[in-house]
Amino acid sequence: MLFRSNKKIRFVASVLFAGTLFGSNIAQAEKAERPFADLLLVNGKIITVDDKESVAESVAVIGDKIYAVGSTKELAPLKGKATKVIDLAGKSVLPGFIDAHTHIAPMANVETFSVNIQAPPLAGAEEIVQVLVEHSKTVPPGTWIWGQGTYNQEMPSREQLDAALPEHPVRLDWSAHDIIINHKAAQVMGLDADYPDPDGVGRLERTPDGEVMIIRDAHVPWPKREQLEGEGLKNGVSMILNDFFLEKGVTTVQDHVDRDTARALQELHDEGALPIRVRMTSFVRPAGDKKSARGNQAILQNWEQTGFGDDWLYLGAIKLGVDGVWGTTAYTYKPAWKGSGTTWVPGNHGGSGWQQDQLNELVLKAQREGWQLQTHANGDRGQDMVLDAYEYAQSKFKVEDPRYRIEHFGHFLQKDDRSPARLKRMRRLGVIPSSQIAFLWRLTDTNVQEPDLWFFPLRLLIDEGFHVAGGVDTIGTQNFATSPFFSIARAVLRDTKYGTIVQPEQSITPMEAIKMFTIWAAEAGFVEDSLGSIEPGKLADLIILSADPLTVPHKSLGDIEVDVTIIDGRVVYER
Repeated sequence: MLFRSNKKIRFVASVLFAGTLFGSNIAQAEKAERPFADLLLVNGKIITVDDKESVAESVAVIGDKIYAVGSTKELAPLKGKATKVIDLAGKSVLPGFIDAHTHIAPMANVETFSVNIQAPPLAGAEEIVQVLVEHSKTVPPGTWIWGQGTYNQEMPSREQLDAALPEHPVRLDWSAHDIIINHKAAQVMGLDADYPDPDGVGRLERTPDGEVMIIRDAHVPWPKREQLEGEGLKNGVSMILNDFFLEKGVTTVQDHVDRDTARALQELHDEGALPIRVRMTSFVRPAGDKKSARGNQAILQNWEQTGFGDDWLYLGAIKLGVDGVWGTTAYTYKPAWKGSGTTWVPGNHGGSGWQQDQLNELVLKAQREGWQLQTHANGDRGQDMVLDAYEYAQSKFKVEDPRYRIEHFGHFLQKDDRSPARLKRMRRLGVIPSSQIAFLWRLTDTNVQEPDLWFFPLRLLIDEGFHVAGGVDTIGTQNFATSPFFSIARAVLRDTKYGTIVQPEQSITPMEAIKMFTIWAAEAGFVEDSLGSIEPGKLADLIILSADPLTVPHKSLGDIEVDVTIIDGRVVYER
């Protein structure tokens, strides 16, 4: 694998390459001692995702790397007595998927401890209350109840929660950014009318008597809640990587980890039990944040740098977050539109926890220390802050290929004079948009009426020359969507869970959507020399599919399943 840093570039592990490129005549190897493949996939449709979008019939693997790609006839001489042969019988093969933005440990905690209140499949507020009441019967009064929903869904009102669950503090999450609580929870945490409003990005919404009711990206004194720790965390992480990624054909994730999760991943790696490859990204907070003082210095000074590790577990980027989410806490030039979020406050421009000079210096420091930068910025004003910081760092300490990222760029793109200039600036800086098209699915019929806005404009971004990195970004909010085919279907069909087609002119092709979760995601993580396509010399991460994504009816893209997952040339999952 090629690892990158600002200080040096080095290869770890030799690259096996026999000079047998796609379409070559392998019979020329007869003159020399011919190697035999450890694994041969034959008689299929090998969708290579190389620069020419080549399609082949067969692929040969020696050790953990792809040795040759070509026709079944051309690769036949590579079959030896010990070669494992998989007859694809016409089935399609893709490179292993790469999820460029995910959250493993939060997913595990949600799956372990939360009450699933997502609507749909639940019918609405009354059915959610029924589910919560039934759960309350299993725990003593005073026990916290944590319900996990999804973005912009209907939730019970404060009055409904208080009437049905007066003895239990209740927290219901739309997402990690937006949370509704009942009176008991506000009482336990002291969130009364005298509790101060936050500065910067967050916002508190209150009942008529001033008590906090909804918490949006604001720090409040949450009590310590039950979370996976130690062996339990390690098992939870393993479960998520297996059940939600490996079985969906995802062979690499780019995950945002804390110290405990990194330790769990390292232990799994040391035990040879890490199910898939993990690129670990660490979150760095503003200096005024209560969690920042110890964490920032430890990461920036005591950790290594982007690329440190091996093919299975390695350090990724420093992640920053300048704002919140669209319609409530994203940092924007125009105030939030009345129908864009679950509730509305007039004159709301969101905000940022960062001052520009503070962000500039942190980005510069991280860049000097050899880190890639990726920054959460949903709002256009927040995105300009990020670009200012990236430009500042380059002016002070130039890096030839920084591969800056903006996470969630293009989810909501204003149709104004600033957007073309912003895209031009991004191209000049080489900024990668990291987008999560899976979230288009959650837009309500009200959301999509927001004027002068592009919703997830992938066609526009790709036509502008951007290689958009695909991820799912679930922290429990959409764990059901971890199959990249869910996102691929949304990118092509442009449909919501309500059946609405959103700006169909922004549809992209199945091949382009596949690239988002293969070679373009690899580029976003500096691993395109070893992952992301089926080419000689690359690591042998391959998936065999139940249907051909290039020819199946578009409405069936989301139904494609992974029959076999192969990592390092070994079959690690069979459906």
